[in-house]
Amino acid sequence: MKTRQTSLIGLALSLCLLTASPVGAQPEPGAAKLTEQEVRAKYQNCANGYYSGPRPGKTTYTKDKWVWAVTPEFAKNFCMPAEFVSTELKGAEAVAYKLVEDQIEERCGWGGSAEVCGRRTEHRFEIYYRNGTIPKEREVPYFHVAHLPSKMLISTTQKEWTAKEKSLKTKPRVGALGPFYSQQFGLQSIADGRIAWPLGTLGPEIYYEDLFEGIDYLALEGASGFSRLEGWIQSGARKFVITVRKDAGGDYSKPRSHQMPLSDFALVIELPQSMTDRIIATDQARGINLKAMAQQAASPAAPASR
Repeated sequence: MKTRQTSLIGLALSLCLLTASPVGAQPEPGAAKLTEQEVRAKYQNCANGYYSGPRPGKTTYTKDKWVWAVTPEFAKNFCMPAEFVSTELKGAEAVAYKLVEDQIEERCGWGGSAEVCGRRTEHRFEIYYRNGTIPKEREVPYFHVAHLPSKMLISTTQKEWTAKEKSLKTKPRVGALGPFYSQQFGLQSIADGRIAWPLGTLGPEIYYEDLFEGIDYLALEGASGFSRLEGWIQSGARKFVITVRKDAGGDYSKPRSHQMPLSDFALVIELPQSMTDRIIATDQARGINLKAMAQQAASPAAPASR
């Protein structure tokens, strides 16, 4: 009973963190409305651009569901809100984070029950960093993972793969050629200056070279659910970094990322503690829960997921 009560309290605290902590910037109720000229003078007077999300006094803005961390220089150049600025962020100019749900594929049959369905939830990091600080396997200026929704329902044979490889040789799809090494990026929890528990590989989704002057853009995604792993809980490591290897992490003759000292990585992006806390709270409240799915599958009246 005590264990169940503790679990419920922990979940409640996580939900409170999700609802109470700011996501992006939020409009201030009661703030005096600014004219368009006043908005431009106050929020849109920076050298490289400006933040289009909510600001006090603005009536028209883009809704912001991201958790941001930006360097003072990035904030100055792009008119970012002061609450986004972090002196803890290292290795990148800006990072935007949120949990995303796979809108393409819904898998059923968890635990052997055809009625139990679920979508993947992924931790997404959109990183703005200085050009040239991340090594690439292939020099391409952009990359975008091909998301083909209906294709998820059609498997292919070796015959089709052979035909595809032949086609790529004569008609290369530049934007579909990944610029980075396999398993080059990872989300790690660290303690005492070393990796205490690996949280998983982060896969590149989108890459644009020189999105802004001298700044590249990279979107990474990785599986959720780490907060339910006993190893991570026992590690007690509550500081997160994104590690970038210099080489092919998929080469099994090389050490695994979690076996490497931080000094051996090409780049280590240190996330602010406030962002780490949000990632943990989000994972606890909404990350994929395989145990819950198994329990649902074991129930004789397991309802179908919507």
